[in-house]
Amino acid sequence: MNKNILYLGFALALVGCMQPLKKTSNKQTFLVQGSINGDFEDYIYIRFDGALDSAEVINNSFQLVGEVSSPKAFQFKFDSISTSDVFYLENDTLLFDILIDEETIDGQNFKLYQTKQVSGGKTPTLKKEIETYFKSFSKSKKSRDALYLKMDSLIKKYPNHDYLGKVLSQIAMEQNLLFNDIRGLYSNLDVDELNPNDVAILENYQNKRKVFQIGNEIPNYELISIDSKAVEFKSHLTQYTLIQFWNSWCEKCRLQNNKLKEIYEKYNFKNFEIISISLDTNQEDWISSVIEDSLPWESYRIEKGFTGKMSSDMGIIHLPQSYLVDEKGRIIEINLSIDELDAILSALLN
Repeated sequence: MNKNILYLGFALALVGCMQPLKKTSNKQTFLVQGSINGDFEDYIYIRFDGALDSAEVINNSFQLVGEVSSPKAFQFKFDSISTSDVFYLENDTLLFDILIDEETIDGQNFKLYQTKQVSGGKTPTLKKEIETYFKSFSKSKKSRDALYLKMDSLIKKYPNHDYLGKVLSQIAMEQNLLFNDIRGLYSNLDVDELNPNDVAILENYQNKRKVFQIGNEIPNYELISIDSKAVEFKSHLTQYTLIQFWNSWCEKCRLQNNKLKEIYEKYNFKNFEIISISLDTNQEDWISSVIEDSLPWESYRIEKGFTGKMSSDMGIIHLPQSYLVDEKGRIIEINLSIDELDAILSALLN
């Protein structure tokens, strides 16, 4: 009996010792620390997630402490008009250097702020990885496949990261990935944790891409010819037609024109056509570039450029963009490389 009482007493003591562990918090916070090189005796602010926080600058140093549920975009706000580049808050110690310089314009002195993140957080490494990746990126089916795998891997690793929401919205705008790819990636993001503006942009362009995805038909828009006459888009479609969106100041577009000439010579007699649609708003710039590039195919222009009906409906804001369509305007492929276009035309026409 005494032995049982001893065991019971030991068990109660053990439970009593364990109680404080239930109250221990794993709550993480961010610590933003900064040093300022220059004259600044005021409060410094950070704006993030619709909120504004502040810290007093003492002896050219400051620090802010807080908490975020996921990495959030933020900017330093120095005065009523000056802000920093966008950085990302994470529950970590983030160190910044701020350099203040002055510039005189029309007799008025203005302060210039340069902000550099010295250390802390995973976002700088993530941003560098993505920025480096896109430096060598060019639109093609092969590039789309690789980009999808890249983004899929990063989103699965950081599903609630504000920065990846911004990157995906940019990819949607530039149509570096197509509708179904974006939809798949978007479904793996924690949308509630993303910047609402980025989500709105992404959904806006997804709505456009859904209408103009592979298998759907492009409507019969009105275009302007070289001699300033109205022309229906579908009036010059043949069995297979490449619709190329471009303009005179797009260097990649002009380079693509030269490469497309070989494709045109190789397949034009086999019922293949190219229609270049310029987004130039200046008629003279457009005509000069058509003559300079010696384009052998039909070239038209959208009257209001990027804000015109066709370009606005299709979400064309990044050039070049191209669509391979059939005689009805049904989309067969989007943004193929020259080699990919050559291969698919060879399969279709030979």
